[in-house]
Amino acid sequence: MPTDTTLTATSGTWLAERDLVRAAGLAPVLAQLDELGVIAAHGPEAVAFLQTQLTNDLEHLVVGQMQMNGYCTPKGRLLAVVDCWRNAESVFLQLPREILPAVLKRLSMYVLRARVKLVDASADWACRAVLGPGAASTLARAGLSPPEVGQTHLTGTTLVARLRDSPRIPERFVVLTPRADAQAMQDRLRALRVVDAAAWWWSQIDAGIANVFAATQEKFVPQMINLEVLGGVSFKKGCYPGQEIVARSQYLGKLRRRMAIAHVNGETRAGADIYAQRDGKAVGTVVMAASAPDGGMDVLFEAPVDRTTDAVLLVNAQDGPRLDTRPLPYALFDPTA
Repeated sequence: MPTDTTLTATSGTWLAERDLVRAAGLAPVLAQLDELGVIAAHGPEAVAFLQTQLTNDLEHLVVGQMQMNGYCTPKGRLLAVVDCWRNAESVFLQLPREILPAVLKRLSMYVLRARVKLVDASADWACRAVLGPGAASTLARAGLSPPEVGQTHLTGTTLVARLRDSPRIPERFVVLTPRADAQAMQDRLRALRVVDAAAWWWSQIDAGIANVFAATQEKFVPQMINLEVLGGVSFKKGCYPGQEIVARSQYLGKLRRRMAIAHVNGETRAGADIYAQRDGKAVGTVVMAASAPDGGMDVLFEAPVDRTTDAVLLVNAQDGPRLDTRPLPYALFDPTA
């Protein structure tokens, strides 16, 4: 995935990506997710340290499970969205490689006397996506027990997590394997058609699941990208950077800004501005964008709730292409109610 998180280039590349996305909607495919890296937290106080830094409750993370988390500034703005898992000795945080060095450096500043060591462990893990109709049965034939939606399963050293289906991709899995066992796992999955990671990133957009990249760091409070609805925020745990602002956003009235999904007959990129027609200033931001199977691009974007329902929205510029807003594939609700 390019560092600007836009899955477009020449028209020929765009067409090829559309074909890959279509393929994932027809049969199970395999994508190598090299754009994702891993931070490892080693040591007896790894969980206790990360509990003071991330938005979710790490004390409830058990071996063989995966948990979504946010990492915020003291002002409650997201520096990263991470998927966490652990073994008996360590906790692992998966996030885009392009922001990993900065996130690792910032986390390391707060270790102080805690008995924990943070390292870039990207070279120690292979991450793959298996997605498309029939993915579960394909994994089962490969000797990997496919879990239900929202669950994970540990087979030996390999962690298989089943994510939310997207409206157009009914089965989506992430397979995490220690690098030493990566080739053996590749052999077990060799019957699958290999596609570019573009198909995976588009399926994340179709499922309404956002990530944070260099272009969008510090732009969103977790609720602006629906992180609490997706299970990435605990409102019962102790303090972490930005916790007071995140809690205040939740408890002091209706959330006024949200993430929505749309289609655009044109090109855009993460971090691009959203404009309301005849409004002279930007009202929102593109969170993620990827080539769509039916042409153009599908995007996740953040904007005031009222603008997504009663205004014509344009992307990139005041005279840019129009956003065709679509329903999210999940309901927005208050997890604290």
